[in-house]
Amino acid sequence: MTLFAWIAFTLAAWAADDVHQLAPLPATRVTVAKGAYFPRLVAARGGELLAFFKTGAAHIGKGGRASLSRSADGGLSWSPPVTVFDRPDADDGIVATGVTRDGVLHAAAVSYTWTGDRYTTNGWTATTWSIRSHDAGRTWSEPVRVNTAPLDWAYPFGHILEEPDGTLLLSGYGGPLPKTEGGAQISFLVRSRDGGKTWGDYTAIASGYNELTMHPRRDGSLLAVLRSAAGGHMASTYSADGGRAWSRPERISEDREHPPDLLRLAGGGLLLSFGQRNKPFGVQAMLSRDDGKTWERSSRVVLAWDGDHSDLGYPVTIQRKDGRLVTVYYVVHGERDPEGLKGIAPANASVRAVIWDTPANWR
Repeated sequence: MTLFAWIAFTLAAWAADDVHQLAPLPATRVTVAKGAYFPRLVAARGGELLAFFKTGAAHIGKGGRASLSRSADGGLSWSPPVTVFDRPDADDGIVATGVTRDGVLHAAAVSYTWTGDRYTTNGWTATTWSIRSHDAGRTWSEPVRVNTAPLDWAYPFGHILEEPDGTLLLSGYGGPLPKTEGGAQISFLVRSRDGGKTWGDYTAIASGYNELTMHPRRDGSLLAVLRSAAGGHMASTYSADGGRAWSRPERISEDREHPPDLLRLAGGGLLLSFGQRNKPFGVQAMLSRDDGKTWERSSRVVLAWDGDHSDLGYPVTIQRKDGRLVTVYYVVHGERDPEGLKGIAPANASVRAVIWDTPANWR
């Protein structure tokens, strides 16, 4: 179905009293999977697109498992989901992905659990696992537990990067146990020097932040965009030494705009996609022409605006060889049912894809 995305132009930050000029941007929208949450998207070496997402439970639920669908036509149609990671008595999902230069697909999953069936922080714990595929996701290695010490619990998140020397970088966030509301959260990265077989060599990126995405800059440094634990705004930080030391995070968005995803466009700019958890609820994106020093917030692209509330987002974007962009995200329509206790979720959730043209002035 061919619809539109929109480019919003304004002279200042997009505030409640602004007036906006909208310009249509051709787009195609498809449903990737129903009953699905928290997607990831990669382009395999052979050209297929692979979408990972959680199925089997509501937003929170021990039936959650990590599933995979594939598209051979650039995101227009998707195969039925297959399970790729599922541990017993836990809520599981693949929330970090990457493809290395040799074509190996890497994925990292969280497996978190608690005492009893109803969600509680009693007995709560979360562990990170890594899997690999040499055949574009058709078969997978046995899961490997990721060493995230000194953290007691950890979620992976974002892109798995490959350094010039072959070292893999996996980002995530975690903290101490027992877990409490408002407890400490730390964004971090760990490394693998054997192709993802083992992980360790932890580095803290920033305290008070959680979900993040990293991307190399042209000068060889690393850029990370982080979600703040307080307020849920995005902030950026840089490392000039392979991720060992990081600059003080600088705020780049309003509250409730998260989580971030970074992509280097063919034209050279950096695209930042993010969930918009303010009205209009949906997904937006903005461009940086200076490797993340500044962002063109006044000319954001509004990719989705049909959310009924803030249970949505987690976009990931790739660029096809023909230049078009594919952004996946999840959305929950209707009444909130985070644990499925009302019998509404997960049927009212879906992962969707927007296939869209880059604005002419971005090319």
